[in-house]
Amino acid sequence: MVATQFDNFACTRRFLIRPNCSLSWRDAVRFYLGMVLVSFSIAIAFALKGAWLILPFAGLEMLALGIALYVVSRRANDWQEISIDGDRVDVIARNAGQRQAQSFQRAWVRVIHEDAPIKGHPSRLCLRSHGRSVEVGRCLTEDEKCFLAEQLNRAVRACE
Repeated sequence: MVATQFDNFACTRRFLIRPNCSLSWRDAVRFYLGMVLVSFSIAIAFALKGAWLILPFAGLEMLALGIALYVVSRRANDWQEISIDGDRVDVIARNAGQRQAQSFQRAWVRVIHEDAPIKGHPSRLCLRSHGRSVEVGRCLTEDEKCFLAEQLNRAVRACE
């Protein structure tokens, strides 16, 4: 998902790129607790019938589900911001709790949209300048990457 902000008077552009997350942390916890309740209810019913070996497997299954939900929810907080202001292009990214920033000179920045070398894999959208490169929009669909590439090209070339 890409949110854009334009200020034509000041000739600044901002692009905020975030993954499209339909499940909030609160909803993920509710879903997990519901699954634990259902899974252990079924496991306890079978254990009472004599199949007690189902309990550790139900526990492992719920542990794996909890870890998966945690990882997905943590990735939902990742974002990238591309700021084009004056003669600078700044890319600030937050990935897995770590913040990274790169800055480029606007006149030398090239927006490169590369097709994947292997069919079916996602393409890459990069900003390059002077041998340095940063990939942007990794969480976007192919159509969103194409649209963002066009918008970035226009924004970099505008107000020159």
